[in-house]
Amino acid sequence: MSEKVYTQQELTDAFRAAIEDRAKWFYLLLKYAKLENADSDKIAEQAITEFGEMKGKAIGKADTAKDFANALLTGHARQAFEMDPVKLEENESVIKFRYCALVECWKKLGASPEEVAHLCKLARCGDYGMIKPFEHLGLEFKQLLSEGDSCCELIIKKNS
Repeated sequence: MSEKVYTQQELTDAFRAAIEDRAKWFYLLLKYAKLENADSDKIAEQAITEFGEMKGKAIGKADTAKDFANALLTGHARQAFEMDPVKLEENESVIKFRYCALVECWKKLGASPEEVAHLCKLARCGDYGMIKPFEHLGLEFKQLLSEGDSCCELIIKKNS
């Protein structure tokens, strides 16, 4: 298997997109901090959920669990999170994430295991927000790197 070679423009565009994602998240956090006199968890949940919804709407169409999973598996994120598609079916798909830069960063910053788990819980609001535009789909996590599991196991199901 040969490795794909990326152009400098593709790498630059991907890097810029990542920075823009962070800028959006930061903007939304500030927006809710100004609008609400609420605790930081509530502000984070609202902002990160809205950020996820933006990402979900950008997916476009996803009629099945497989469609949504395939959308997640496209692009640079697949390699960044070491995504492993375990099951890709119309009614249920499973993806294992073997690496999380968020978890690794929080650990490097000295966050306790409890803090890492809490930060991950807030960050997952983005995942739940991403699936929100697809009312016929749901998702759950069976395993979490932030809680000491060997991977994050994301299960996408088509609602009955």
